[in-house]
Amino acid sequence: MVFNMASEKRGRDLAVGGFRDFFPELYGKIARILDVFRRIPKLYGYQEYECPTVEPLKLYQLKSGAGLIEESFRVTDRKERELVLRPETTPSLARMLAAQQQYYSRPIRWFSVSRVFRDETQQRGRVKEFWQLNVDILGVEDVAADAEVIDVLASIIKAIGFNTKDFVIRINDRRLMQSYIESLGLRDFVGIIRTLDRRDKIMQEQIESRLREQKLPAKNVTEIALLLRRYAQGNKEALGELPRRKKIRELAENLPRIIQEAMINALGEIGVSKDLAMKLFEFSSISGEPKEFLKSMDELDLDAETQQSLEPLRQLALYLEELEITDCCEIDASIARGLDYYTGIVFEAWDRGANIPRAIAGGGRYDDLVDIFGGQRLPGTGFGFGETVILALAEEKGILPPINPPASVYLAPVSKNQLTTCRQIATRLRQSGISTLFNGFPWSLSKHLDDAGKRKIPLAVIVGPRELAKEAVNVRDMISGEETQVKIDDLAQFVRTCLKRP
Repeated sequence: MVFNMASEKRGRDLAVGGFRDFFPELYGKIARILDVFRRIPKLYGYQEYECPTVEPLKLYQLKSGAGLIEESFRVTDRKERELVLRPETTPSLARMLAAQQQYYSRPIRWFSVSRVFRDETQQRGRVKEFWQLNVDILGVEDVAADAEVIDVLASIIKAIGFNTKDFVIRINDRRLMQSYIESLGLRDFVGIIRTLDRRDKIMQEQIESRLREQKLPAKNVTEIALLLRRYAQGNKEALGELPRRKKIRELAENLPRIIQEAMINALGEIGVSKDLAMKLFEFSSISGEPKEFLKSMDELDLDAETQQSLEPLRQLALYLEELEITDCCEIDASIARGLDYYTGIVFEAWDRGANIPRAIAGGGRYDDLVDIFGGQRLPGTGFGFGETVILALAEEKGILPPINPPASVYLAPVSKNQLTTCRQIATRLRQSGISTLFNGFPWSLSKHLDDAGKRKIPLAVIVGPRELAKEAVNVRDMISGEETQVKIDDLAQFVRTCLKRP
């Protein structure tokens, strides 16, 4: 069969939806985020590792939870083994350390920046392939480790360009929720925690259901539901973006009751009575700055075991204060994290404006994961941080700096007679560590300078016969237009000096 490209659709129609083409202007922005992903963990003493792109399906079946497995891309190899494209890297990390942990001093501080794959429904901030940073500290159970990774997370978000008014890290402890659930006489704490973790999704589904009753087009239903959800999460500006329809405004006013009813119904579906579902909803709705949250908990009539489960959060609150990051941290009893392997403190970073209805990053403590994979017990805590949500927010806020030009210097020969000399000068500049672009074609000088301007290259080195007779070239500042004659032997140092100027 002869493949006839002319008979096929255009390239963009052949792409797989949800997988992005990383053109230079997009990749340049992502690269800035990935640079922060690597730079900040290293400041805390973390070492970089990598794991396979393909893993056995059973690795995730052991402990990740049904939700993540359903979103995984599955493949079968020639030996008919069930494999997945990695949807996250924490199970891979646990597998690696289950086999090799004896060779590393504790605590083990590792991080990875890996491409991961999830077969999710595409929407803003959600794609099927993305880069994810994972930061983990293993080998200690002390709450100081949880505080450290939360501090690393806050530092990364700030380094990208956000301030503490832009984001919040919401923290909880699975042991607190489990103790409270069991104090009510309930035993299916895993099912209840999974339901509580679906709070935002349940809210979205309920709002969309109410909107569909108004016979709105499907596209409008999704857009309005997201606005209502942002409003419910505290973004008051979203109210002004809503259509001025009476029923939609009434829906906005009744959101607290609608969300409460939806959660009680969802808990009822797993066998929780209405009375106990109401108590769970009210308990999970408690949130605030660490001291405020703990004060609210102290005012409740909790049993001794639930009171004891608050101690890690009390200690964490002290560490967060010492780290001076309480202005971007809250304790929120609704945070559960859906992955089954979490055993203690869990946390998620969110945009305060709720402009994107999903977490920026999330993680928590997983003390039993390594021994589940056959290793000795190795308690750990850490987080995963995808680049898609933070990129969308950064673009929205305009905090990413302009993309760097492809080179610092453009070599522009006056005529084709200087092409050989230009190649020699380009080699010397590159050997000096200066990025240099040279189009070795018989172009006119004006075409060379025009190309340098289009690419926003700051310096053009003009190579002409009169200057070469003096073993020199002219260096033009492409912004000011100012030219300076410079000896070729001094060119690299002159360029470095120019590039350092503000």
